[in-house]
Amino acid sequence: MKKLFITVFCSVLCLAVNNAQGGDKVRQSILAGSWYPASADALRKTVDDYIGKANPDLSLSQKRVIALISPHAGYQYSGQAAAYGYKLLKGNQDIKRVIILAPSHHFGFRGLSILDVDAYETPLGTIPVDKEAADKLRQYPLIQSIAQAHAREHSIEIQLPFIQRTLKNFKLVPIIVGQLRSEDFELLSKALKPFVDDTTLIVASSDFTHYGHNFGYLPFYDDIKNNLANLDGKAVSEIIAEDFNGFRSYIKKTGITICGRDPISLLLKLVPANSTAKQLIYYTSGDVTGDYTNSVSYVSIVFTVENKTAEKTEKENTQVEKDQDN
Repeated sequence: MKKLFITVFCSVLCLAVNNAQGGDKVRQSILAGSWYPASADALRKTVDDYIGKANPDLSLSQKRVIALISPHAGYQYSGQAAAYGYKLLKGNQDIKRVIILAPSHHFGFRGLSILDVDAYETPLGTIPVDKEAADKLRQYPLIQSIAQAHAREHSIEIQLPFIQRTLKNFKLVPIIVGQLRSEDFELLSKALKPFVDDTTLIVASSDFTHYGHNFGYLPFYDDIKNNLANLDGKAVSEIIAEDFNGFRSYIKKTGITICGRDPISLLLKLVPANSTAKQLIYYTSGDVTGDYTNSVSYVSIVFTVENKTAEKTEKENTQVEKDQDN
């Protein structure tokens, strides 16, 4: 049985990572045709339709978007929520690096894993990995390349078509986040911070409450829709307050089944003190299907800072007012 498992696993991994022309190692799509359309034209239209229907506060795009929390279910469920965040990036020419922090659903390990490949591929084309950043990060304790963690994992790839349809000329730092101990967050945030500059976007890939027998989480049985909104809403409030300790305490208190709780927690360690967070949209799979028996919640949250130009203008205006008063 063990030999059979190893054979099957190696077959899956070889299908997922192939050598392209020139010897580049490419992590190929494992979701095309299931979680999203397999053809480039259909995928492009699907993503563009979701973005077209999204209605976030576009004034936020006048600020510098530094991070998103974005869901990672099949597009028929969470695609519209994801589109709210990515619409704010449409046409952004300043972002040159995207760091994705995504949970591991199938393989347990401690720390972070950055797959040792040159590019990720979707039906929309290949995305180059920021090899320099990835290689440097893997020199830190608790950061390595664990192929098993990436072989079946969807939480990075599901973000990529949206990024491809909104950004151009960027490189990717795709990180799977394993189980982290309390002391790991500070250590890993220090390792990542040198790579979080003014041209970097961070995406924490996460769904929110997984409710029902299928997920082993039934904190209530009545008025499920409103109780879910309340349960998720309090978690979102801690995130918007950028309160790392408050968010971790709420998880411990409620047992809330946010699969990307560690990626989100790590994100909260990385955003600067002058950033502002805002929820863009919230709904559940129950809202989509009409069945709340087993439901997953989807939230899109954006983190922004004032553009340096805006900050400079504000300072100049303040100085002019002071001069006039004198």
